[in-house]
Amino acid sequence: MESEVPQRFKGKEALYEKLLKMFVKDLPDEWSGYEAVIADMENTKTFVHKIKGVAGNLDSKEIFEAAAQFESSLRNNTPDKELYNKFTASCDALKKSMQ
Repeated sequence: MESEVPQRFKGKEALYEKLLKMFVKDLPDEWSGYEAVIADMENTKTFVHKIKGVAGNLDSKEIFEAAAQFESSLRNNTPDKELYNKFTASCDALKKSMQ
């Protein structure tokens, strides 16, 4: 999934790898579930926004786009379960690819 080093990290591959590992380490091993998202919307908004920002800085386009879409639904107070599943699946795919 994230095998290509983004252009901004060319020549700094070790830094990219380090930052990517730190990012993946901060991702949950298990998601609390869609119902928990609904129950704690404010913390979820903050968490998804943080993930979106880091993913953008690391050029992790799939996670960035999924986070942006899900964050938009949260900000509109219409959390979308399909977007939640897309977001968590993209994070899980990155985590799996790093093992």
